[in-house]
Amino acid sequence: MNEEQSKRLADAADSLVQAAEALDDARELLTDTRFESEQDRDRVAASQNLASRVDNAAKRIQDAIRKGVVAGGATGRPGAYQRYREATLAAREGRALARTISEQDGSASKRTRGEEAIARLETALDVAVMLVFLPVE
Repeated sequence: MNEEQSKRLADAADSLVQAAEALDDARELLTDTRFESEQDRDRVAASQNLASRVDNAAKRIQDAIRKGVVAGGATGRPGAYQRYREATLAAREGRALARTISEQDGSASKRTRGEEAIARLETALDVAVMLVFLPVE
């Protein structure tokens, strides 16, 4: 592996770590006690915060996917493009679900939509990890 390939791989790995941390931050908000508050403004704030964090995680994951496929292509990783397509689809679906969190009726529905979005983003991240961390066959 030459210096350029190493740099691209390291950049993709760093991006994946940042995306994973952003997704963990979003996942933590699923247990936000404000979802159970008697005050409507608290419940609204909790759902808006969750939607924002999930969308931020989705953006980071999409960035990591792009960097991962470039690194995968540069290092000759087999199946890089197919994994890219799979990860991109899951990330788009997760981000679309995130955009509808605040539109759901009731705190339970908003939390459930957040869980669905996070699950799709986890799939995208898992596939993106394969682009960067699996050994070349």
